[in-house]
Amino acid sequence: MTPKKVQSEVLTIMFVDLVGYTKTSAKLKREDISGLHDVFDTICAGVFDKYDGNVVKKMGDAFLTTFKSPTNALLAGVELQNDFKRYNQHYKLKNPLRIRVALHSGEVVIRSGDVYGDAVNTTSRIESIVKAGDVIFSEAVYNNMNKNEIPFIFVGEKKFKGVRRPVKIFKIKRVYDEIIRKRRKFARNVRKSIRN
Repeated sequence: MTPKKVQSEVLTIMFVDLVGYTKTSAKLKREDISGLHDVFDTICAGVFDKYDGNVVKKMGDAFLTTFKSPTNALLAGVELQNDFKRYNQHYKLKNPLRIRVALHSGEVVIRSGDVYGDAVNTTSRIESIVKAGDVIFSEAVYNNMNKNEIPFIFVGEKKFKGVRRPVKIFKIKRVYDEIIRKRRKFARNVRKSIRN
């Protein structure tokens, strides 16, 4: 019997999910849960389409999407965060829809429209450390992205369960990141001047 040819490709994988979905949905009527998914799906679908993202599947409150371009994947992550922020500001929701986005690049095995492999598992692990409102990505994405298009900061090296080596983690820079950086610099200067 001839072994079946394995189809694989190097892609950037994105996990995007709703933060606090379980807690939020526990307080909602069925129609409201359905409406929440309608909003989540509609905003995400528009952004994925714009940046040539391929939705592999939706798992409850999370999308697994792949991109051929790591830069497009990052731009999609930024736009997703901005779109959800605008939606929350416009509707002044008691329970705002907040998302987190994780990205990693690597070779995946493609079977029946789904993706498998270490790159998918690593992206899932990275997602576990993402805070609401953030777009976090790995060194594999960093190495291949266009660094002139997206402001970012280095977060540090993280060890994840089931991942052989520590992963260098980066984050899309947001306005408050710059504010925090300036505050820390100011505090360091104050401490330095007190010592002198």
